Amino acid sequence: MILRALARVLMSNWLGAGVISLRVTSALLFAFFIMEGSTSTAFAHALPGSVLIFSENDNQLSLIVTFSLDDLVIVEPEFERLANVAIDASLPEQELATLRRYIKPHIALSQTSKPLSLRVTNASIAEASNEHIGKFSQVKVNIVTNLNDPTSMLPITLNYDLLMHEIRSHRATVYWQSNNGELKGIVDFGYKLVGGNPQVYELMRP
Repeated sequence: MILRALARVLMSNWLGAGVISLRVTSALLFAFFIMEGSTSTAFAHALPGSVLIFSENDNQLSLIVTFSLDDLVIVEPEFERLANVAIDASLPEQELATLRRYIKPHIALSQTSKPLSLRVTNASIAEASNEHIGKFSQVKVNIVTNLNDPTSMLPITLNYDLLMHEIRSHRATVYWQSNNGELKGIVDFGYKLVGGNPQVYELMRP
């Protein structure tokens, strides 16, 4: 609304006076872009970010990743059909295969400088709630891997830019879940490039 009003001011000045000074035009346009930029920034990303929960499971490293379905649809509109999947039901195999193809280039783990082979075993749609936006649908992805050094679950190296490669305000929070179910924070990060590649994080046991 403010931006439309500003446009009307520019037009009325031009029509009424026949000319508008370059200084006034520059000032008004500068204000236009500042307001547009601040508005976009304020409302660009209100949804919660990714949550990554690592745990030990039968001598394997288990990873549960959750993120907003709406964010996934923004990045890959073909996933809009996942809204039709029943809450807590596993994705059909065809949808799971499509999700695997999207995830594969955006999540990587390595141990002792050697990459780990990740297997997406299951995914579902869950209902979540946030104090700012209320209820929303999120995707829950289960991933497992065998370690290069099975005697030590951590440290491992994480490379993650799921969703944030397109939604730059998206963030990820990483936890370690102990055997008693307690969650301990490891790292929280946003999109960052180092040498043209996403930032790599060394995950240590908290």
